[in-house]
Parts: sequence; structure tokens; C-alpha cells
Amino acid sequence: MSTLKDIANEAKVSVITVSRVVNTPEMVKDATRKRVEAAMKKLKYSPNPVAKALVTNRTGVIDVYIPQSIDLSNPFAMYFIAGISEVLSSKMYSFLIRRDRDKEHTCDGYIATGLLKSEVNEMYDYAKDRNRPLVLFGHTDIPEINCVDVDNIQGAKDITMYLINHGHQKIAMINVDEDKDYTADRFLGYEEALKSIGKAPDDNIILKTQNSSQGGYDAMKKMLSTEELTAVFCASDTIALGAIRAIVESGKKVPEDISVVGFDGLGHHLLTSPHITTVEQPVFKIGKLLAETLINRVMGNKDPIKQLVKPELIIGQSVNK
Repeated sequence: MSTLKDIANEAKVSVITVSRVVNTPEMVKDATRKRVEAAMKKLKYSPNPVAKALVTNRTGVIDVYIPQSIDLSNPFAMYFIAGISEVLSSKMYSFLIRRDRDKEHTCDGYIATGLLKSEVNEMYDYAKDRNRPLVLFGHTDIPEINCVDVDNIQGAKDITMYLINHGHQKIAMINVDEDKDYTADRFLGYEEALKSIGKAPDDNIILKTQNSSQGGYDAMKKMLSTEELTAVFCASDTIALGAIRAIVESGKKVPEDISVVGFDGLGHHLLTSPHITTVEQPVFKIGKLLAETLINRVMGNKDPIKQLVKPELIIGQSVNK
């Protein structure tokens, strides 16, 4: 089994330099680090994780907190985890997916998503008490929390304007019934689009429901029984699937009678005919950004990050021309 001295001799550097490459690579010049890494690969050297943790006071483990309310088989969770994994694996970090905070263990920091507004403060206190950094998929005014989020306001405004530009005036909204920033932001974007043409949101055609196909179905059935409308903005593609089913069962057609748009663009918009016009939120990219941000915090970078990522429209066939 190769030792640090063997690597040092092969790379023609000191043992201290090899140790720095193993434990604090950011302190070593790129050319020297690459030479040492090549020697490690040639001699099949594997660093001792326990020894490394003792030297650096780091475990090499990140906790990814995804609450029980988010199904891990949901495309959102899968894209999110994949983005995080791509960055952490390249940095030789491992991660644990945490569904609660009941069991204590040592880690280097936290990546969190899916938090209720009240839970953001709880998660911050939890991380602060343990002197570990926290990065959030979402946004918050707490200065110490670095966060990356989809620009939900702009995305919702863009897709509502898309409906308006296609001649729609009476546009309903089915929002997710959760006290989270993204639900409030998507309503704000919808509201801003309506105000831009001199209209205010009509409470009679705004409903909240669970984030599921059945929720969208039930909300749409209720709306169809009382209101005449030409378009509906669903705050998730999952809700839009249910809304389309209710519209079709009522004897109407999408998009000829009622246009339907969604939000997410993670695959569910392709599960119906016509394909749903939606807003794509770049969850994979945001997972990568959050992992990179947290690693930088672990390495000592204290610069605050509050970043919004612009979503893109995906044009399907669910809006009449």
C-alpha cells in the first residue's frame, strides 16, 4: 500500500505538499496539485478518510434535507439530487438524504429544499447551533443563509402574459395549497401580468389545492361548475394534468375551449395530449449551484449569495392559437 512518502518521491515534492493536496487542495498551486494527483493515481493511493477528518476537521459528508412531503420518486427530487451529486462526487464528497432532523450525526453542512416559511428559521437555528453552513433552494431575508431559487415571479408572469398575448382575458389560477415562497411568488407573477393589462385577480377564479393530479381535477371541476373562463394557469404541471382531465370529462376540449398552462417542465407536461405549455424550472442546475455554494462555504468563502435563476417557457399544444 502506497504511503505519503511514496507519493512525494514520485511527484518530486515534499510530504507536507502531498498532505496538503489530500486535505486542503485549495492551498496548492494547480500544476503541483495535478502532479501529485497523477502520482496518487499511478501508485493507487487512497487517502484515509478518518485521518483526513482529523486533520481538516471536516467529515466529507453533506446532509441534503428533503422533507417527507416531497416524494423522492418525484422528478423534482430526482433532478435536484442528481445536480447535487454531480458536484459533490467531483469534489470527493458524499451526502446523506435526510427526511427529518431527529437523528444526530456529524456532517460539514446542509442543503435544504421544500421548507415551509416557518421551517426556514427552524433549519437555520439548527445549523447555527451546530456551527455548520446552510444553503437553501428558495429565498430568505436571513443574511447568513446562502440561497438559490427559481425566479418564480418572472416565470409565472411570463406564462400568464403568454396567455394574454393569445387573446385570453379571463384567466383562472389553481395554486398549490402550501405556505411556501414559491406558491406566493407564482401568484405574484400571475397578478403582475394581469395588472399590466389593467385587470385585478378575480377571487372567484382563484383556487388552492394539493399538489397532485387529483387536486387539480377536483379544483377544475369546482371551477367549471360555477364560472365561464377561457384559460387556467396551474401552479404545477401535476395540477395541470388533473385540470385537463376534468375539462375533457366535462365535454370541453383543450385548447379549443379552455387553454391550460403549468409550471415545472420536469416531465409531467409530456404525460397528456396535448402536451402542456409550461415553465421549466432548472432544478438540476440549481442543485449544482447549491452544492458548489456549500462547498465554497465549507472551504471558508463567506461571501453572501442570493441568486435567482430565470426559468424558460416550454411551448406545448395546450394553448389555442
